[in-house]
Amino acid sequence: MAFLKKYGLLILIPILVLLAALLAFRIVGSMDYHHNDNDFFTFWLAGHLVSQGGSPYDTTQWVNGYHLFDIGFIPNPAFLYPYPLALLLVPLGLLPFHGAYVLWVALIQLMILASLVVLLFLEEDPRARLFFIPLLAGTVLFRPTILTLTQGQVSGLFLLGLAWIAFLWQKGKWFWGGLLLGLLALKPNLGVLVIGLLLIWLLRQKRWKAIYGILVSGTFILIAGLVASPEWISQYWHIGNAKLSNTFGGSPTVWGLGALISHNQPTGTLLFGGLAALFILIGFLWTVFRSQAGLRPVSVLALVVTVTLLIAPYTWTYDQLLLILPITTLTLAMHQMGFRFPLTAVLFLGLDLLALVLLYFDTVLQVEILNAVIPAVILGQCFWYFNPRMPATT
Repeated sequence: MAFLKKYGLLILIPILVLLAALLAFRIVGSMDYHHNDNDFFTFWLAGHLVSQGGSPYDTTQWVNGYHLFDIGFIPNPAFLYPYPLALLLVPLGLLPFHGAYVLWVALIQLMILASLVVLLFLEEDPRARLFFIPLLAGTVLFRPTILTLTQGQVSGLFLLGLAWIAFLWQKGKWFWGGLLLGLLALKPNLGVLVIGLLLIWLLRQKRWKAIYGILVSGTFILIAGLVASPEWISQYWHIGNAKLSNTFGGSPTVWGLGALISHNQPTGTLLFGGLAALFILIGFLWTVFRSQAGLRPVSVLALVVTVTLLIAPYTWTYDQLLLILPITTLTLAMHQMGFRFPLTAVLFLGLDLLALVLLYFDTVLQVEILNAVIPAVILGQCFWYFNPRMPATT
């Protein structure tokens, strides 16, 4: 027993890496990425083009890259992310596509698992570790997890970053958490809004070190991109605006719900989405400011993530992988408030079931919009359980 306690982690990590690799081979092997939409190819191609001295914003180079590697489905005319992210993807772009795809899917699994472990170890109560198996089961069955793995999205990396920010801030390392937070701007459709909402809280709390960290990493991203490609900001802005105008109202957000309710009427979409976003922001500010002395960083992050997924103009179902953070936080909050273990443990599984029900109706309507119900339910729970005047419930 003493041997396992001392060397257990050294034994466990290689086993987990091996299992992740085997599952990654199976997932990638089952994907017909030559004929179907595959997000990972866009990330790989961006890194590959940069490694060859090309530009991921050049439409001709981008489309030729798809043709060269016999990828029949071309979802976008250029890279949809900031140029500095393409720089970070160069190591993947140097590898053969299939090998890079397997490696990335394996890394996503390990990132998600690491995020869950970090979030659980934020709790000083050792009984919180008992929720690892229920939360892991909920994560495995969560539809955004499946989409993230099969599409090769970067949501797993984003989730791990958020979990580490919560850990660093809870340990009082505000500058390092802020430094990491600034890097989330590499996925601007979510990261910019997350940073903006957290800045409100950080200013209220006078966490100047965290704000300095955000400025340092943000400045580094900007300079690194400009040195490598001086025109990347204008190129990215043009491509991003075109994508947003073509997809606005189709996402699982309040804007998508507005489009669905108004039958895609622009005025109705903007009116419903704008009012819903306003009320959500008011609820967020009320909860955070009213509870500023009592809310832990992880609770604020849970609120910010859920609000962002609801009000961001451009987000998709795989982005809801980030809800693992608020779901875990809510599970542990219910545990601390005295809820019985069986009820608390099935929270995530209940949301998995709800996601399947929503998938059925989405399929009938041929949309993805109804998935907005998931973050809406979670946000309501966050408002309820993070209220400091809420009496304990048994």
